[in-house]
Amino acid sequence: MANGEKTGGSRIIGRVLPAAVRLWLRSQVEQVENLSLQIAGRDREILTGYVPNIAISAQNAIYQGIHISQLQLSAKDIRINIGQVIRGKSLRLLQIFPITGDVRLSEADLNASLSSALLTQGLKDFWQMLIQHPAFAQAVEARYGPLPLQPDLRLQDAQLRIANKFLGLSFYPHSQGQTAEQPVVLGTDLAIVSGHLLQLTSPHWLENLASLGDLSQATPIDSLQEFQWDLGEDTQLTKLALQRDQLLCHAQIMVNP
Repeated sequence: MANGEKTGGSRIIGRVLPAAVRLWLRSQVEQVENLSLQIAGRDREILTGYVPNIAISAQNAIYQGIHISQLQLSAKDIRINIGQVIRGKSLRLLQIFPITGDVRLSEADLNASLSSALLTQGLKDFWQMLIQHPAFAQAVEARYGPLPLQPDLRLQDAQLRIANKFLGLSFYPHSQGQTAEQPVVLGTDLAIVSGHLLQLTSPHWLENLASLGDLSQATPIDSLQEFQWDLGEDTQLTKLALQRDQLLCHAQIMVNP
């Protein structure tokens, strides 16, 4: 594991702040490799607790169970408890600030992340949002028959696949001790409508995830055409690409301490 730190301008606390930031970052992740930091700021700014910019790059990180192959991030306008940091205390963030950058997740990353509560809950929320649309609920029943869709629904044995610029999802609906006999399998491309709105593009029913690379035998899901998913105004996406068994994303999110 390699580490790198660089500060621009600050000589007085050029060692203290990078060490504190590095320790704080490691406290936020379960694993990280090749972590590199570059901190920009002058003494008079940083000594007031204001850090103009921090650039971070890393590989093979795990954040709240989410596996990330590679990331390059830039955070700006950061306020920290610098007085306590100088006295050896832990770094704390004092106000909301934006982080902008690129992340790359492989197909293996996505499937490894399915054990995380964060992704599991996200997929569950996404499915329940879809099933609330009557036309889609009818399409599900027409294809699979009655399914267990109670509020305690669990996406059992979920799998994700990336192929042919499409993202595929397979799972067995499980609720109240009952599991569907066959998996629900669908695939879709994704498009950014506006910064925080994702749109399903060309969603299809699939026989299995292996057929994601060839949609000639897939069945269009008309009720989901141009369905939009709101990620929240604190998230602004500018790029989301599915290619070569990986997901590439460029986005800005607001970090709220």
